[in-house]
Amino acid sequence: MSIVKRQHYVWRHYLRPWADNDNIWTHFTQLNKIERTSLMGVAQERYFYKLVDFTDAEETFLKNYIDKFSPVVVKPLNFDFLNLFTSTSKLKKQLDKTVNPAVDKEKYAEEIRKLEINLMEIGHGKMENLGQKLIAYRSLEDLKTIEQDDYLFDAIMFLCFQYFRTKSMRISALQSFVGGPYEELAKKSWNILSYVTATTFAKNISLDPKIKFIFHENNTTEHFITCDQPIFNILNDKVDENGEVTDLELYYPISPKHALTIHFRDDQADK
Repeated sequence: MSIVKRQHYVWRHYLRPWADNDNIWTHFTQLNKIERTSLMGVAQERYFYKLVDFTDAEETFLKNYIDKFSPVVVKPLNFDFLNLFTSTSKLKKQLDKTVNPAVDKEKYAEEIRKLEINLMEIGHGKMENLGQKLIAYRSLEDLKTIEQDDYLFDAIMFLCFQYFRTKSMRISALQSFVGGPYEELAKKSWNILSYVTATTFAKNISLDPKIKFIFHENNTTEHFITCDQPIFNILNDKVDENGEVTDLELYYPISPKHALTIHFRDDQADK
């Protein structure tokens, strides 16, 4: 297994419709410049999904969090994620305790390091596979097949993982912990919590009887654009007195000419 150093928080295959020979025009906001760069160089960060070590107390806190906030149907999956993404920490502890001289500690430590860096990246690759069909939709007739072959939940799961996996979402989510007692734990565990949040979100919205999709086809000369938070809530500015977002309507461009909206209103009879 080779180490994946540059880890993308936006799926490169998703970005290809905006690219030409895997090169894409990109506006780098912080640098205030526009450049044509390769898909390997955008929406990525070195070791973005690298796993970290947790103390026993921190792991217990995460178990309690999952037990309290996960819906019953996805709770086993969320515990599986936690066990998987804390396994490298356990393996390192076991290796440290090993006194058997026949064990090549350096060799095993290197293999554990590869897992530590790659494991969550591999997991996101599995989730991306769920979206292959969705991002290939190019007509309303394509969209109407979403409920066939039990694909609806897979599509929603894919969308939720794309929504929560990004750097922008990480920064936004961690803002609420700044200055609080769980600030450092939230930073350490966000990659795991993003998985837990995505599965919980997917379960809740996929079972909403009001869920509807809208297919947008752009027939103008101006293209739909995308960004490093490609799926977002266009009602994010509707908040209550505590600053909590009260409404949800997801928008997801899937090509320069096509986009999807997912809403939960009663004013649409058909997709």
